[in-house]
Parts: sequence; C-alpha cells; structure tokens
Amino acid sequence: MLWYRKTGLTPNIEVPLRRTGLNGILAVDLYLILFSLMITLFDLAAKAPIKCWSPYAWKARYVLNMKNIPYTTAWVDYPDLEPESKKAGVKPSNIKKRDGNPWYTCPAIVDDSTGTAIPDSFEIALYLDKQYPNTPRAIPEGMEGLQKAFEEQFMDLLQPTIWVLIVSKVPAFLNPSSAKYFYDTRSAFLGKPLEQLAVDPEERKQLWAKIKGSFDKLDGYYAKTDSAGPFFMGQTVSFADFTVAGMLRSVKICLGSDSEEWKAIEEWNGGRWKALIDNLEPYASEN
Repeated sequence: MLWYRKTGLTPNIEVPLRRTGLNGILAVDLYLILFSLMITLFDLAAKAPIKCWSPYAWKARYVLNMKNIPYTTAWVDYPDLEPESKKAGVKPSNIKKRDGNPWYTCPAIVDDSTGTAIPDSFEIALYLDKQYPNTPRAIPEGMEGLQKAFEEQFMDLLQPTIWVLIVSKVPAFLNPSSAKYFYDTRSAFLGKPLEQLAVDPEERKQLWAKIKGSFDKLDGYYAKTDSAGPFFMGQTVSFADFTVAGMLRSVKICLGSDSEEWKAIEEWNGGRWKALIDNLEPYASEN
C-alpha cells in the first residue's frame, strides 16, 4: 500500500511512500523520487573537451545548480534543435525566423514531475522559483521587473559589439553539422561570411573601446552594492549575476583563456569580472 506526503523540495508534488515493515517506518521510494523530480536541460552540443558554451544556456544551468535540483543535460546539435524541441513539447521562441517560420532556441527544460516544458532562461528561472519554493531564489521576491530589465539592458549594451568579435570563432568548437548550420545561418543574417567580420585592426580597436565602455557602465551598477557584497544585489546571488557570468564564460571559450583579449577583460574594473566568475564557481557544474 502507498501513502503520499509533500516533499520539502517540491511541495506541489505528491511523492509515493511505502511502509518498510521495520517498526512501521515510512521510507521514500528512491527510484520514484529520482525519476519524478528529474529535469532535463536542453543545451547546445560542442566538441570535447568543451561542454556548455552558450551564454543563454549558462543562465539556466547556473539557476539549476544553485537550487541543487537534480537534472540531466540533453546535448543537442543545431540541426536537431527544432525536431527535438517538438518531440519534448518545447514551444518555439516569440521571435520568428526571417522566412516567418518558428524559431526554436536553447536553453529549455522539461520537468518530468509536472510535464512542463519551458523555453527561455528567464522563464525557466521564474518557473523553478515558483515550483521549487524551498530552494534559493534566482529572482528575489518582488524583483522580477528589475532582474528582467537588467538582463535586457545587459544584452543591449554588449550583444551588438562583443558578438561581432566572437561569432566567427564559434564554428571551430562545434560538431560538424552544427558548425555548418551556425556558419550558414549567421553569415546570412549578418550579410557577409563570418570570417570577414571585424578583421580590420582599427575596427577591432573601436569595437573593444565600446565593449570596455559597456563594462564600465556595468561596473557602475555593481559598485552601488560593493559595501554589501560582490554581486549585483550585494551578498545575494541572483539571475543578473548569471546573465553576466554566462556571457563571460562564453567569451572566454571563444577568445581562448590564454588570449591577450580575455586576459584584458579579467583585469578590467579592478578584476571584478574574473572575481564574479570565481565566486559563482560552486554553481558551474556542467553535468
């Protein structure tokens, strides 16, 4: 016979308990717990030894790791992203392709315990905060608007410039099918072959000056809470920090950890960005 109780981890989920026969003690059926609580994170595959490289997927991964929620990663190549998403019940993003067709993106999660499929890292964080309320919050209560605004401003500040510098380096560490897909689609979107982007020394110099200016502005936001702690909200780790660190990790992979450009970023703003990555290392598992 089975009894049910609420778990501390997910109070919205009923977990079967069975009587062990030893002094009437109730023991959780571990097999059912493992599989009822399992979350699958869809992430973009790369060639070994690289695992997680997408700045967007890093945000979701940080959230899952901080919450210590059991999950597994489904590594997906670009050409397989749409069929695998459809198979898992993941909806496309709100952005359409240029031809008007749906655009499927990473990350996404599928929570087997609820049958819920969620795309978009911010929506994933909102869902996990709500569904697993006894875990650390990625988005502090009442701060949803601030955290979303920060994410959007961060992307507006950096994506137009830093993406131009690193996009041509991405195909080199992708699997062949993904590399071709990425090269063809991004070249078409940008209107020129990727290898022709930011090759002029003066153009690169100007881009780096803009990027440095963006990080200086970002540094000003963080400096407001320096007296309380090293994170965007002082001592409290939040989604905003995952947004910044996710991008930094992606840039590090693209530029190379030994490159002069990456070493310069590590030294900017008193070493703040290297320290941020280091402080979030406990949440950087790439299972």
